[in-house]
Amino acid sequence: MACNTKKQPKTAEEVLSSINKTNLNKGSQNYHLDTPEGWTTDHKTIQGINYFYIISPNKGEVPNPDINLVTEAMQGISLKDYITKSLSSIKQVLPTSEVKATGDITANGIQGAWYNYTMEMQGVKGYLMTYVFPKDGVAYVITGICPPDKATKYRPIFDAVAKSFKMD
Repeated sequence: MACNTKKQPKTAEEVLSSINKTNLNKGSQNYHLDTPEGWTTDHKTIQGINYFYIISPNKGEVPNPDINLVTEAMQGISLKDYITKSLSSIKQVLPTSEVKATGDITANGIQGAWYNYTMEMQGVKGYLMTYVFPKDGVAYVITGICPPDKATKYRPIFDAVAKSFKMD
C-alpha cells in the first residue's frame, strides 16, 4: 500500500507554523492602502507575522472576505524570481492549491506583479488574489481572499485596493 508522504497542513495555525519567518516583517510601515467603504482595518501579529488587515463587513460569507499586507525581504532577487519562489512555496504548503493566472500591475508608479490561486483548508475553499510590490529590497505582499463563487464580486475591490498602494 502506497503511503502519501506529502501531508497537507490541516489548520491555518499549522500552515503559519510551517512558514520560515526569518525574512518577514521587514521594510517600512509607512505605506498606504485605500479602505473600501464600510470595511475596517486592523493590525495583528499572528505567530510572529505582522499583518495589516482590511476586513469586509461580515455578511456570513466563508471565508469572510479580507485583504492583508505583509512584508518580506527579497534577499536580492528580482520580482520575477520572487514570484516564482512564492508560487513554489504555496504549492509546498498547500499542495491542493491551483494557480489560475499571473500578471503585472502598477500602483502609483511602483511596478509590481500579481497572481491568483484557489486553495482549500479544513474543507473551506478560498480564492486568493496576491499583489507584490518591491520597494528598497522589500516585497510588500497584499492578498485578498474570498469564497471562490464570489471572486467576480471581490476581484475589482482587491484590484482597486492594490492599485492604491503607495509609500508615504
